[in-house]
Amino acid sequence: MVYYNQTIFCEINKIMKIPCAERLPFIVTGLSFLQPALTNIQFDNLTLIATALVLGSKFNLTEISRMWLKEKSVSTLSYLLSDAKFYIPEMETLYAAQLQNMYKLTGGYYCIDDTMKHHTNFCKWIHGVFVLFDHAAKTNLKATCIVFLYYNDGCLIKFPITYRIYNKDTDSMPWQRKKPKACKAKYDLALEMLEWTLNKGFPKCTVLADSWFGIEPFVKGLKNLGLSYVIEVKRSYSTKIPCKKIKLTPSGRKAKNQTEAKRLPEYFKDIVSVSTCGFDADNQTGKKAKVLYHTKTATVRLNSISGKHRIIESKDPVKQTTKYLLTNELTWEATKIISTYSNRWVIEEFFRNAKQLTDMEGATIRSEQGVATALCLVSWIDSLLHFENYKQGTAEKLSKESLTIPSIVRQAQYENLKAIVGRIQHDKGFIPMWLAIEEKNINRKRKKNNEFITLGQHQDEKIKLSA
Repeated sequence: MVYYNQTIFCEINKIMKIPCAERLPFIVTGLSFLQPALTNIQFDNLTLIATALVLGSKFNLTEISRMWLKEKSVSTLSYLLSDAKFYIPEMETLYAAQLQNMYKLTGGYYCIDDTMKHHTNFCKWIHGVFVLFDHAAKTNLKATCIVFLYYNDGCLIKFPITYRIYNKDTDSMPWQRKKPKACKAKYDLALEMLEWTLNKGFPKCTVLADSWFGIEPFVKGLKNLGLSYVIEVKRSYSTKIPCKKIKLTPSGRKAKNQTEAKRLPEYFKDIVSVSTCGFDADNQTGKKAKVLYHTKTATVRLNSISGKHRIIESKDPVKQTTKYLLTNELTWEATKIISTYSNRWVIEEFFRNAKQLTDMEGATIRSEQGVATALCLVSWIDSLLHFENYKQGTAEKLSKESLTIPSIVRQAQYENLKAIVGRIQHDKGFIPMWLAIEEKNINRKRKKNNEFITLGQHQDEKIKLSA
């Protein structure tokens, strides 16, 4: 019977969300760095929106307003995002300074990847939307493509640093209002973010990226910035190897270039030394050692990317897939390269949390400022949730591993539930107000079907003349 009642309560909670009792303290404290760039009203509204998102609201201004029981009108929140006078670059600079105050950063990893915010067919006025090819859906979609730069230290410290919206060069959308948008390649946007980050005082870290960034211009830019990197490259790349036979010029002389190209899969076939990487056996739990990858290592020069690099071929024996990872750290072994590259996964977790927990894809604000504010807000919330996890971990409340971000969200929802119960006990007018608000949103009237009538009669002159 108890289980049955709990199930009913959970289902009702999914339909009718518990309202916000008060702004979450860690949101108010965590976003206080923005106060120099905002008025008091703007700061209050921004923390109100952030609290509603963490407690389960969609990124929809009507839903957020309902979470606060109509404390703020939808028009007020819309004005805040789209028309309020504040400067996004100033807010991002304050955020970068706050991150360095929160942590003592000495090293780590910069993860770079892009994600798409999918939209419906009726989104041509939303800023940043283009017709783009989605490689996951294998079709063209109307979407906003955003390139993110994310930091993690390989343990508890994780946060998004900044982002850039990718503008397509051959498309024209009404939101542009005849204003030309500078089109930059994704690798240029990534290098721009890295340079901005280093100029803000962040340390030099190892850059991690997938094969879309494994190209010569991006690698060259990383070298100019003095950064190390581990990047996946495509199997179609070729290595330079010495020729088996001496090359001659048409005149019969020995050619200067005595190398030939060999594709990566063919090159690694000739390497017989194979090492295995995976997890060691655990004597306490009785788990056996688990092999995850079979690897081969080589230090070579590629045709497509200048300079000498360390490349490993990593084969997954279960999935039967092969990856090629490239790094400028020529002394690293295969295990270190793979374990370093595995830290790139945190940006995929960020994309999942941003879309599922803070409803990044639900933000359909038309103006450029509104879209930028929404993306910044999602990034700031993610950094605050990870900081809460970091504080608990360093306070020895966690035994071995950190909690998941959904767990931190549930903690915040639990604290809100306790605050709601306290308000019910002490505020007699709260329950009637809550019921009145929910009652207004129960019924939706259908549109009235208008009756067709004859409005008039006339003769068709063309038919009359032809007769």
